[in-house]
Amino acid sequence: MNLTGLHSWRRVSWNALPVGQWVRLSRDGVPLGCGVVDGTTPDGSIIWVVMDGWAERRMFHREDFVKVEIAG
Repeated sequence: MNLTGLHSWRRVSWNALPVGQWVRLSRDGVPLGCGVVDGTTPDGSIIWVVMDGWAERRMFHREDFVKVEIAG
């Protein structure tokens, strides 16, 4: 599902991401893509996202300075 241009997006805390949430990811203004949250650590320091068009999930650390946004 490609949600890039269909919605307005707002930045959210990594602690507020439920499994199943669609997100848009970017780093330093460069889009990484959209996907669905597949897992998180209890402290919100790591998220796993199944990126749109990818078969496997990717892990992102908060220290990677990845901006996470949700539609809304």
